[in-house]
Amino acid sequence: MMNILTSTCIFRIQVLLIFYLMGSHLLSATFGTKILERGFLTVVPAQEFILGSDLTVYCHLTEKCSSSIHLILWLDKVTVEPEQRINCTTARFRLTNLRTPEPVVKCLMRMEGRSYAVTGLRLHGGLPPDKPTDVYCETSRDSGVLDCRWDQGQKTYLSTSYNISLSSENGTQIHSVHEQRANCQVPKTLLDENENYQLTITSYNTKGTSKSEPFNFCVKDVVLPVTPLIVQIKFGNDSSASLRCNSTESSELIHYLARLRTGNGSIWLLAEEERSGTGQLRVEGLNALCEYEFQARACYSAHAGGLTSVPTSASRSRPRCSKWSEPVRRSSPGKGPSLKLQVWRILGHHDDSGLQNVTVLWKPSPQEDYSGTLRRYEVRAASKTDICLPDLSLCVVQVSPDVHTLWVSAVTSYGRSPPAAVQLIPSGVPGPALKRTLRDGHGSVVLSWSWPPPGPGGSGGTGELVSYVTEWTIRPAELRWNILSRDQNTTLIGGLFAGERYNVSVYAVTTKGISKPSSLLVYSEEKRPLSGPKVSVVDHKAGRVLIQWEELPVACQRGFITSYTIYVRTLSSSLGEHNISVSGSAPRRVWLDCPEDSVILGLSASNSAGEGPKGEGATCKPSVTHPIAGLVTALVLTITFFSVAALIFICWSSVRKRIKQSCISWGPSWLVENVPKPEDSKANALLKGKYVETSVRPSRPNSHSDPPLSPIEEIPWEDTLLLPTRPWPVQAPGSWPGLTAETERPLPAEGPVESVSYKPHAPCIEEDKEEAGHGGVCGEQGDVPDTPAQERGSGCSLTLNGFPKLSSLYGADGDVPNMRSLGFTEGSGSRLSGLLCSGVFFGGAETEGQGTMCAGYSTGGEGDPWRT
Repeated sequence: MMNILTSTCIFRIQVLLIFYLMGSHLLSATFGTKILERGFLTVVPAQEFILGSDLTVYCHLTEKCSSSIHLILWLDKVTVEPEQRINCTTARFRLTNLRTPEPVVKCLMRMEGRSYAVTGLRLHGGLPPDKPTDVYCETSRDSGVLDCRWDQGQKTYLSTSYNISLSSENGTQIHSVHEQRANCQVPKTLLDENENYQLTITSYNTKGTSKSEPFNFCVKDVVLPVTPLIVQIKFGNDSSASLRCNSTESSELIHYLARLRTGNGSIWLLAEEERSGTGQLRVEGLNALCEYEFQARACYSAHAGGLTSVPTSASRSRPRCSKWSEPVRRSSPGKGPSLKLQVWRILGHHDDSGLQNVTVLWKPSPQEDYSGTLRRYEVRAASKTDICLPDLSLCVVQVSPDVHTLWVSAVTSYGRSPPAAVQLIPSGVPGPALKRTLRDGHGSVVLSWSWPPPGPGGSGGTGELVSYVTEWTIRPAELRWNILSRDQNTTLIGGLFAGERYNVSVYAVTTKGISKPSSLLVYSEEKRPLSGPKVSVVDHKAGRVLIQWEELPVACQRGFITSYTIYVRTLSSSLGEHNISVSGSAPRRVWLDCPEDSVILGLSASNSAGEGPKGEGATCKPSVTHPIAGLVTALVLTITFFSVAALIFICWSSVRKRIKQSCISWGPSWLVENVPKPEDSKANALLKGKYVETSVRPSRPNSHSDPPLSPIEEIPWEDTLLLPTRPWPVQAPGSWPGLTAETERPLPAEGPVESVSYKPHAPCIEEDKEEAGHGGVCGEQGDVPDTPAQERGSGCSLTLNGFPKLSSLYGADGDVPNMRSLGFTEGSGSRLSGLLCSGVFFGGAETEGQGTMCAGYSTGGEGDPWRT
């Protein structure tokens, strides 16, 4: 039990200590220092005062006083000097023109250099109430009370009350009530709708009382229309909205008002009905994609009936309008572009189909003119529409010759801009007459012109002026342009760079087309040239030279060149360097008096900004005589040409072959026919023992060489028994198709074979008219269908001492021999018993073939067997 009591006491002590500390903290926060009551304050005339009045404050010390104690008064932490020290424990302070509603005063004592708080007090200041004004009462048809309001005036800073008194027209009080706020309600059951009443408001507080002017009214004059309803809100594409309101009141007696604000705004925009009684209202100046709050109310028209014959305070004070309707929130949609694009064009060439390339240029619409996303641009010509990307400001289209106007529009996610027209046809009239240009030295030029251009006809033949177009180039590849109104004949072209030349053009756009351009070269600011022209000597005469120089590039001129300066120095003269000035418009070619020991140091160019550096110079001394140098040069070139031609002809086989083929194609065939020579054949060389076999076969043999021959081996008589003993079948003449006998030509037994020509033929064997067995004679060779004889050359038969005759055939046009057939005849005095043949290879890579070497023998004749 004791433990419980001890714990309870400790808890209570802790709570008291906490409250003490909190109170001390609050006092310290209020008065600035730690408060320990050592006295009290008194205020005269009272602690509550009227703002702007004077007060007297007394500080009384309750502790022991001494002469070393000084009393001080703070007013809102500002020290107030004592007016009079009444005694040791009391001091008096005067406060003048107090304007603070709740000032704080604090008394302190200072002792031994330290300050101690005595006490503090909060005063209360205020104002007497103003006269209530703007008293007004109103009610609605479905309401059971009469609502009255008034304006209480300025703030009193004191507790103020209101006494409302309602009396009839004869002065009888009907209703009285006290309110702490500036409005009250009177039951309508106390009132008669057709009677007149008087309302008086009296306000009062501790500092004064005031009474309003009586407010006279009739109940039917303060009845308000029924609050309307907003039934439709429709947004337009031109930053506007249309509202439609509905009310149970007669449309002939009321008109509507509307107000709106953004969702988080505090400023209301008002709108009135377009036509009274329709309930249609229009609001303009809306922003896209914003949330708005709309309200509407109905008011009786000024000419509406229902008012008393005698005007009352209510009928004269304000219009009778209903309360504002409940707010309706709507978000505005995106806005499509409403301004036309500024458009221009650059005419291109016509292609083979007759279509013309036109570069259409436009300036994008300002961002505030539309909302949403820019999707594309459309260029329309008659029934054709070209689509252009949204991030471009130009587009190349092809139009037919019958198209005179293009229409350009910007398409966004909320609509498209009105189409802007750009004309294509030229009017053919001269452009505006340019007057002057002014440079401001800050990257701009001012250009002015006049229209119509001077000439016969005046403006009658040019058409009605629509606008002007100025065009200039920034850097080589960037075209700038601007459209000006027809009333403007002066423009400022900015954004130019100092020292750069610009070509400015002005067009006049009329109802008949676009005029020719009037162009002008301008500089916003000139600078000294960057370099000087290069000088070259054209001709020499006695003591004189003709020099010329190149025109400076535009980038180096940096202004309009006004003059050139030629610097010359004569080495043998003591005068030193001298210069000659030449006008910038003069020809860049001039004769100078220049001795041979003179040197042209260089040439400089000048513009309005100053003179530039010197260019490359030249010497006045003539060079080597030109005729001798020209002759030597011509001689060297001639020798070189013929040497090269000879080397090509000698070393380049393909050139020789091509020349030979050209000559062959131009001349007769007999002139270039190459007949083979028998003495050069391999057979002849073999007979002479001079033929040497080569181990390497040539890649391409001579076209007139014989095929290789195999050596003929002599067969002993004893070996002839191995040969077949069957008689050789004799073919009748003509039994071999396509072959006929050929006249036999005797061949010497020894010596080379000369003038032998091979030709394929069939052996033509005729029966001997005599049984003695004379050899047959070859008749004329017939044509061979596969290989015509006319193309192969003449044939030749060989008869060697009665041995069978062998014949071969040369190919056409002297090619490598190609043995196509083999014929033979019996020798005289012998009887053919058998024939031994062996194959031999002959021919080249292109005309390879198989030759045949044969040896015959006889068993019935006399003599040795024969071989060939």
